[in-house]
This record gives sequence, C-alpha cells and structure tokens, in this order.
Amino acid sequence: MQNGDIHILRISDYKQQKNDKGTLNHSTTLEQAILDAMSEAVFLIDLDNKILQCNKSTVKFLGKSKKDEIIGQTYWELLHGTSSPVEGCPFMSMCESGQRETLIYNVMGREMEISADPFFDEEGKIMGAVHIITDITDQKQMEDQIKGLEEKYRTIVNSLSDPIHVVDKNLKITFLNPAMTNWLAKLNISPNIVGKTIFEAFPFLVYEKVFSEYEKVFQSKTRLTSSGKSVIENKIIFTELIKIPIIHEGCVNQVITVLRDITEQINISNKFETVIENLIDMIAILDFKGEFLYVSPQVYNITGFTQEEIIGKNGFTFIHPNDLDKVLKTMARLLKERKRVSLEYRTLNKEGNYIIVSASGRIAKIDGEEKIIMAIRDISKRKISEQKLRESEEKFRNITDQSLMGIGILQDGVFRYFNKQFEEIIGFSREEINGWSSGEFLEAIHPDDRDFVREQARKKQQGAKDALTQYQFRGINQEGKTEWREVHSKSIKYSNKLADLIAVVDINERKIAEEKLIQSEDNFRTIAEQALMGILIMQDDKVEYVNSTVLQIFEYSFEEVKNWSMKDLINIIHPDDLKLLRKSRLEMRTNNSNITAYYSFRAFTKSGKLRWIDQFSKIIVYKGRQAELVTIMDITDKKEVEQELIKLSTIKSELLRRTSHELKTPLVSIKGFSNLLLELYSDKLDDYVLNTIGEIKQGCIRLEDLIRDILKSAELDSESVQLKKTSEDLSFLIRVCVNELKEFVKLRNHSINLQLQDDLITCFEKEQIHQVVSNLLTNAIKFTPINGVIELKSIKKEDSLIFSIKDNGIGFIDEEKERLFKQFGKIERYGQGLDIVSDGSGLGLYISKKIIELHGGKIWLESEGRSKGSTFNFTLPLISESN
Repeated sequence: MQNGDIHILRISDYKQQKNDKGTLNHSTTLEQAILDAMSEAVFLIDLDNKILQCNKSTVKFLGKSKKDEIIGQTYWELLHGTSSPVEGCPFMSMCESGQRETLIYNVMGREMEISADPFFDEEGKIMGAVHIITDITDQKQMEDQIKGLEEKYRTIVNSLSDPIHVVDKNLKITFLNPAMTNWLAKLNISPNIVGKTIFEAFPFLVYEKVFSEYEKVFQSKTRLTSSGKSVIENKIIFTELIKIPIIHEGCVNQVITVLRDITEQINISNKFETVIENLIDMIAILDFKGEFLYVSPQVYNITGFTQEEIIGKNGFTFIHPNDLDKVLKTMARLLKERKRVSLEYRTLNKEGNYIIVSASGRIAKIDGEEKIIMAIRDISKRKISEQKLRESEEKFRNITDQSLMGIGILQDGVFRYFNKQFEEIIGFSREEINGWSSGEFLEAIHPDDRDFVREQARKKQQGAKDALTQYQFRGINQEGKTEWREVHSKSIKYSNKLADLIAVVDINERKIAEEKLIQSEDNFRTIAEQALMGILIMQDDKVEYVNSTVLQIFEYSFEEVKNWSMKDLINIIHPDDLKLLRKSRLEMRTNNSNITAYYSFRAFTKSGKLRWIDQFSKIIVYKGRQAELVTIMDITDKKEVEQELIKLSTIKSELLRRTSHELKTPLVSIKGFSNLLLELYSDKLDDYVLNTIGEIKQGCIRLEDLIRDILKSAELDSESVQLKKTSEDLSFLIRVCVNELKEFVKLRNHSINLQLQDDLITCFEKEQIHQVVSNLLTNAIKFTPINGVIELKSIKKEDSLIFSIKDNGIGFIDEEKERLFKQFGKIERYGQGLDIVSDGSGLGLYISKKIIELHGGKIWLESEGRSKGSTFNFTLPLISESN
C-alpha cells in the first residue's frame, strides 16, 4: 500500500518464472489492467537496473508513448539522464539495507516520492526491486501551508514581550514562550518547567486561589483576568494574569496564561522602534505636501538611499511620470475621506532605475499634528514572476487543448513550438525541425499538396475567415515515404503576434483501411479475421459468417458453429438477460435500421464458463439482402477491473476523510492563538502584523471550509449516508435560505424574485436540502455581477416538485457544463475582469448532486452560453411521510 492506494504485484510468479525460464515474464492480463488503472508510476527492475515491466502511468510519467520504449531501458538514464545512480538513490540504499527505501525527489518541478521495495529468490537473495513513484506535490503544498501557518503563529507568539505559558487539564505546563523563559531567568527560577504542574514550578503560589481560578475557566469556558502579589527572592512581584480557554469540539482542553509583570513598565517607545526596524516594509512619515519627515532603515534595502538622503525630500520627485497622476489622486482621496488607501506605482532607486512598490497609508496624529504614515514594499520581483507565469499559462493552455495529438505553433513560416508526438508523426527530429528556415517546412509536404498547405498556413497566420480549420494532405518523412496526415488548426496570439496552432494526426493507416474496406468481400474477411473483436453476420436467423475471435471467446470450432441458427445462439445466453436482449433486437429491426444497437449480457462458453459480452448490432446489406452485422467483445476482465476500481475509490474516499480529520487538530490551535493575538494585542501591534494575523485566521477558516466539504464529499461517496426524512414544506425552507443570505444579496445589490407556491409538502431531510438550496443560491449571488436579478421558482407536478434558481450572470459554455458537477469541478474566473466573487472549494455542486440523488431526485444546469445567465434545477419526489 502506498499513500492509501493498493498495488498488487505477483512477485511469487516472477520467482517461479525465473526458475523455469531464466527471465521475468509479464503479469497476467488482469493484474496488468489493475496496475494500468493506478495513478502512480509502478515498474519492476532487475539488479542491472533494467526495467522489466511497467504500467501506463510509468509511460506517461517518463514522457513516452508506449511501453516498448521503456522495457529493457536503464531506469537512471530515463529518469535522471545519467548512467550512474544519483545521490541518495533508493534502489542503491535498498540493495544495502535489504528493505524498503524511500526518497523525496523534485522531477520537472513536481515533488515525487520514489520508493524501492526488494523481492527475493527462494534463497533470500535480492532479485530486483519494485519502484513506485507518487506525485505528492498537492499533499506537500497543503502540509507546507499548515506548517507555514504554524510557523507564522509561533513566530508571532515567540516575539511577544509578555510571558505566556499553556497548561492542560491536570494543570501541567505544556508550552512557554521565550519571554516566559526570560522572565523566569530574571527571577532566578529554573526554566525547565514543561511537564511540571504550576504548583511544582511555582511553589510560592497560593494553591486555593490559583486552583479555583483555573477550575472556573475550565468549567465556564470564558476568559478570566486576575492579579496577584508574590514574594520571590525577597522581592515583591506584582503580576496581572489573563487565563484564556482553548476550546476544541466544545470542551476546554488547555488554558493559555498571559502573565504581565507590572512591577516595571515596559518602555513602549523602545519596543516600537525595534518592531519598526525589523519589519520587511519601509515605514515613512510625510506631511500633507509629500515631504518625508521620517523613513525607517529599510529604505536602504528597498531603494539604495540612506535615511539622510531621503528625509527632507519631496516624495513626488521620485515617482515615475506616468504614475504621478494616479498617486496625486490617491493622496487627494486620502485627505478627503480620511480612510486608509492602497496603491501600486513605480519609484526611482539610487541606481536610476524604477522599481514597482506597493504602498498603503493613513492619516494619524503624531505629537499632536496630523501626518501621513505609509508602509511601502518592493514588489518588483513579484510583478516579474506574475508576468512570466501568465505567459507560461497562456502557452500551456494553447498547447494542451489537444495534447493527445501532435501539437505545433507555426509563426512567420517557422515552428516556434512542437511536442514529441509532432516529431514522430511528421517523421523528422527536433534538431532538424528547429533548423528549418521560414517556409522550409513545406519541403516535408507532397509536391501536389504543397501550394494548398502554404495557402492555408498564410490565411491562418493572417487571421483570414475563410481559412480551413481541418484538412488532409500527404506528407513526406525523412526517409522519403509518403504518408497521409490530418490537420486541425486555429489562429492564436503567441508572444502578442498571430500564429497558427496546429494539431496533426497520422491518418495513414486509416486511409489504407478505407481503401481496403472499399474492396471486395474477401478483403473484409481478411480484416475481420485479424480483428480483436468478434465479428459475425446473421441472415434469415442463420450464421452466415463468424471470425476466429468469436470462436476463441466461446471456445467452439468453426465446424461446430457454421450451421448455427438463432436458436443455437439463444442457448448460450444467460436466461436472465434473454428478455432484454430480445426486446432491444426487435426495436432495432422494426424501428430504425440505421441505428447501431448496443447490448451487454452474459453468455456461456462451451466449457460452461460465464463471460460478460458487449455486443453492437447494425442492419446491413449482405450479398444483396438485409442482414445483421454483430460485433462482440469479451469484457469479463473489464468487469472484474471495474470492481477493483470501486474498491480503490472507496479507499480514496476513506483516505480523504482521515487526512481531513488529521488536519483539523492543528487548525484549531492556530485559529485559537490567532484569536488570542487579535483580542489581547491589537492595540500593541502595527497594521502589518494585524493584517498578517488576520490572513492566518482567514486561511484557517478557508481550510476549515475545504476540510468540511472534503469530509462531506467523502461521506457521500461512501454510500453510508442514511437519510432522516420528515414531512417538510420546501417553500418555507427556501424562504429561510433567502432570509439567511439577504445581507449577501444586499452587498451585491441584487434583486430577488420569488415565484414559490405555498405548501410544497414532501419528505426530505431538512438539513441536507438546506445545504443544497444555500449552495445554489450562494453561487447565483457570487457569480452574477452587481445589480443582478435572481429568480427562484417552484413547479408542482403529480409525482415531483421542481425548484429552479435563475440568474442573469456570467453563464456557462458546454465544456464547463460537463465539469461543473464533478469533484473539484470549479470553473476558475479569477483574472478575467468579471465583477464576481470567485472563491470556493469546487465541491459544493458535487455535494449538492449527491444529496439530491440520495433523495431520488435529479439536478441539472441550463445555460445558453457566456454572459447569458444560467438556471439550476432540481427535483424531489412528491411522497408522504407514511411512504
């Protein structure tokens, strides 16, 4: 098992095959199908580091098109491009330790977990290894995000000047910050108190008073502030104590104690200066004319100027001329509205170059006079990275639209980009294609088709409307062989210039097949005999033709079946499937002879084995008379694999559920400490730190929402949900949801139109349907630009209730409709200039669909396209509580 997925390898078979044949053979078809269904790359290597077997994910991971390109190759050369193992190679470590070894390695910008498991011969000697490569990038990113939040909170808590310690239910100390350690050292008290009770650590405490205070906090779940006086080392120490409960799942498990030594007051000005000097941002104080009165030392790191070179200068003289008007208008708004403002602009550094900065400012009184305080940050590198990312994403989207084909971008007669499949299809190497000058690619096209292709390329790169998007031509490969190809193309912008995005398909075999199919019946028989599918022709209810695949599937010889009638075929079909098969066949023969009928049924072989069969039937003309062309496939192995995939899906859902539960525990602590900091220190922390704490808190809330949705999704996937249906009024529930979201509606300035019938009584679980209605209504509010109109309508039919939410929002195209109700099927709208709210986990509609289907209803979307609004509908069966 690897990260919750089960990997099946019959190592014993490999041992036996090695003893019998001296080589390792492939696994069985079923086992290979299971391996190929896995998302991880799995492959087997011997002691010479040669790959003996692999699954499809390995082929995809190594950038190959088929297994034959991998089998027999050296693993190090394929993965690392080296002839010897890289440092920390799990295979070499495994050979030394004789047990499983694992390495985390960065491959093409993704975090990969590479493991090597040994397998042994009968004498216990290592014969080779099973390598499993798992993409753990997303898992690592989530862990890094949690870790980042924890590190932020610990950094902030550890930087606080107030001594803090945490106690559990037994009043044992579980944590203390550096300030607490320093305070103890100052009083000559040992700081090694973690694990001790507070009375063991501080024997001078009054037991009854302290015990009762903690008992009150644990029971009341509320904060308690108290003061005390202690004699330590013949010194009287006055303290103020704030005890704050940490509540998890309704219970107080720990209490945070903030101790303030009020014997001596902290020098606030020194503390403020220390914070300012250690901030990343530059802090500046200006008068209303824009003159710098003060800048923090960070001005040198950001601009290269010293404090002395800046103070007394007018800030507007450093701003880029094209940004000056924007800055002046923002300052005018600040002086008028007296509210915090933020903006980005370019400013001059000491080297004479302009850098991009982000600034936020507000008006504050300093020494009795109003001044402008600004926090300024250099964001030049971030802006450059964002631009590069946008360019990379644009290229990636354009290239991957049809990634299974050969992809190329033609611009100015030269291929600016092409993938591996493109090289293989046109028959030239990457070096040769890159060496082509403008228009030289036409030499790889048959002379009779050259002018046609040249003209289409010209039209595409000029954006002509009459350019063909699909056409066929003959190409000439490096060996001079002529081959048929099909092109799908469209005009795109590449590096801000028109280009031709080309998807090439090798149709040479298809062309040959088409020519052969036009030929005589003998040619048809030749093809049929070599087909992987079973093919037979029935005419007048008698078998007129049957190929060898049919004989192999059912274990009969040609002599045994050549005189079969329909009655003989019926005898091998499972009795439970006969009725449906007869009905479907009758409809095909009587209603529409052009329809290809599909059946799936069970049948018996000559030896009595039961096999699953997929059958496609079509009425054709054979020897001048009507006949039935039947093609069949043995899908028995596929059915078994489907069952295995269902098991893997169940394991995946359980893994998501357990992982999400594990993530909840650290989030509770992070959120608790964030609330503590906001409650106790908001008056002592600057805006940047407060914003950072706020971001931590919001990050916790977003992760909690995501975890909740993941758990809900996993619960619904497990099919273990038991609905608690009661007789309820759907119209009343809808009005409740509308009322709950009225503030959100008001914020977006939408108008709600209710067309609901009264007393829409049926049986459903109120909480579950409440979540569905809230999800749909929230989406309509978020994804409709401001001043929108949202209509809620109900229709009562004889056997069901239909509820719809219609908006005049951004709408959906057909491709988006297919993704919308899938897990994480969120359609990204960020950065498209739409006045919408684009947050969300991408699980809401998936969960809603599961809930409606559990109730026996249906949910669907109607939209005529982008900016044409959308309507979400769902139905509920109209049933009484007695049913």
